[in-house]
Amino acid sequence: MKRILLVAKTPLLSRLEPAVLARMTGSGASNLERLRGAAAAHEATLLAVRKALSTHRVNEWQIDRLQPRDAEGKDLVVTVGGDGTVLTSNTLDSELPMITVNSDPEGSIGVYTRCNGATFPALFADWLAGTARTEVIPRLQVRIDSGPYWRILNECLFASANPAAVTRYVLEIPGAGDTPPVREFQRSSGVWVSTAAGSTAAIRSAGVTPVPADSSALLYKVREPFELRGPLALTEGRQLPAHGLRLIPGMPGISLFIDGPYFHRGVPPGSNVDFSPSPIPLRLVASV
Repeated sequence: MKRILLVAKTPLLSRLEPAVLARMTGSGASNLERLRGAAAAHEATLLAVRKALSTHRVNEWQIDRLQPRDAEGKDLVVTVGGDGTVLTSNTLDSELPMITVNSDPEGSIGVYTRCNGATFPALFADWLAGTARTEVIPRLQVRIDSGPYWRILNECLFASANPAAVTRYVLEIPGAGDTPPVREFQRSSGVWVSTAAGSTAAIRSAGVTPVPADSSALLYKVREPFELRGPLALTEGRQLPAHGLRLIPGMPGISLFIDGPYFHRGVPPGSNVDFSPSPIPLRLVASV
């Protein structure tokens, strides 16, 4: 008998107040039938996953209730949702393997998902038998001064908590080998810092060329640099392999947004925000 943490999303249809839902669908901003279809697909997938896990000890949590230590004492994490569910589960303080289930394949891209409701039982059986493949995805980590590390699966945005405010900071690239460190004071809308796996997401939209997802990499891109007082030299970088990056806020009100908008931390002015390769990758259970 295995001990399993099952983490499931709550479909958008269930999260919206009736008045909000009516306004969204009535205005054409969202399609009611599509929302209903996505919710039905998710519930059917979750039912199939529960059935396959029924002979094991399962703790089931909604994604919005997840805490970093919820995986303690478990053998496996199973996520049911899409990439957002996987990214939020990345905040777990755990080295456990994950089986990631796409609960709405027709509507969810599922870059980080490796099965669906129909194929989950077979993949779970392979994991139990020790015959499944483990896919290793390198991550980055970030910490403020000497505080705890937070793992980054996709990307991190270093920016003012007020999206209309300029962000002032020092960007520093540490030396590597015989190369001395370089630093520059900058004003911009913030800085994207991305893993290799996240290089096809926001940082690609900002103009950075992606790299293979299984490589050790640190990519950064300065958003909307303020260059009226002269051009900036350090507006984009690709480290293969990753070795590090430091950002030092020169103003209050700056935050780190890690893997989306839900996990964020304020950064005190003058503190060191250090990015480095994580020694612990994400381990996804996949078919052979």
